[in-house]
Amino acid sequence: MNERGMVYPLILTLCFIMLIFFSFLTEKVASERQFVFMQEEHLRQIRLIQQGVDRALVEVEGPAVYASERSLSVNEGTLKMIVTQISVDEVMFMIEAVTIRQSTKRVKVYYNVTQKSVTKWVEG
Repeated sequence: MNERGMVYPLILTLCFIMLIFFSFLTEKVASERQFVFMQEEHLRQIRLIQQGVDRALVEVEGPAVYASERSLSVNEGTLKMIVTQISVDEVMFMIEAVTIRQSTKRVKVYYNVTQKSVTKWVEG
């Protein structure tokens, strides 16, 4: 049997195996980068929501102006806050956070004014 005839298929097989291995590594790195990007975006949304809650609490502690709607532009995106009085003791904040990359997160926070505590937190 001719040795030259065996080298070429062996090289092709080795190149094919290396191509599959590097394709796997490339896909793994790409999926990890996508996961990190999604986590960063989620953290931005959480920070925006927290800023919205903090600002809404400042509004509630001040003069009582309920059923108000405000839009704020902050470093990481925009906040839309709606403060509504549910009962004598309870106020609801509807907060919508839109990041710079246009991903949105909404939350409803029910706040007891007399006890100064959050009674319910509903995302979605």
